[in-house]
Amino acid sequence: MFLLEKIGIIGAGCYGTAIAQCFSRRAKEILLISRSKTVASAINELHMNPQAFPEITLAPNIICSDVFFRIQDCNVIFFALPVAAVLAVCKQIKEYEIKAPLILCSKGFDVENCQLQSDLVEEILDNSYAILSGPSFAHEIARWLSAGVNIASKNAELSRHISESLSSATFKIEVVDDYIGLQVAGALKNVLAIGCGVFSGLKLGGSAITKLIVDGLHEMADFAVAMGGKKETFFELGGIGDTILTCNSRQSRNVLFGEHLASGGHPDNWTGALAEGVFTAKAIPLFMQKYNLSLKIFPEIYRMIYERRNLSETISKTI
Repeated sequence: MFLLEKIGIIGAGCYGTAIAQCFSRRAKEILLISRSKTVASAINELHMNPQAFPEITLAPNIICSDVFFRIQDCNVIFFALPVAAVLAVCKQIKEYEIKAPLILCSKGFDVENCQLQSDLVEEILDNSYAILSGPSFAHEIARWLSAGVNIASKNAELSRHISESLSSATFKIEVVDDYIGLQVAGALKNVLAIGCGVFSGLKLGGSAITKLIVDGLHEMADFAVAMGGKKETFFELGGIGDTILTCNSRQSRNVLFGEHLASGGHPDNWTGALAEGVFTAKAIPLFMQKYNLSLKIFPEIYRMIYERRNLSETISKTI
């Protein structure tokens, strides 16, 4: 098994920078890959990321490059980028014949092909991979606040090694054996958070939001089981834990997007940070048809976003 001498992280946004800081005490060197020369220069010269956390001093063993092939000598590579970019990155990894294990931190589906990220990776690469997901706001873990996440893989030894090598006093990585359910949970909790944001924006109350979360979790579990996942996963950090955190906090971009819809805002007029649930929701009808799923909550959230249905009418079908 590989040693974690050098960790590569593709994506120097908030989450990529946060896990770099988090892991800096567990590895000799952390290499961030960024598309921005400005960000790379700031991290290397000033030890700060002006776009993600301008107020945080980054560990000195974190370096950054805008040259992708520099990641070739890393022992393990984390994907910390939007799901829409995963395909292109996989093609680059194939081009450079990189064989290091991949840890997927992105949360969402490959909407175009109606599949999980793991399916996409397997189609292009033969690298070992694992899914890392759980309740972990980037700005909190970057400040060494306590958090816990799950890791899952077809390769149990890879999950175990990452957990043992990178868990710390403030960042626990707990192994689960359901890489399908963990991906479904990570993707759909963002969609559910949009619905919670709508409820919050319309001031329907905490009781209604809680019911939406519980009903949504049941549907998420059914969704995962239909794809070969396990219902038990939704009792883990990456299931109910991540869902509670995301759906109950205005720090969630997806909740804020839902509030935008509730105020009469159009999706095209959203000016906030990227809300992954917006793109993930596009896949809901496709997955329902592919797996013959009968759902109530998630189709209605899809309609809130893409069909601009009367919110009162839509909400009445979710409560």
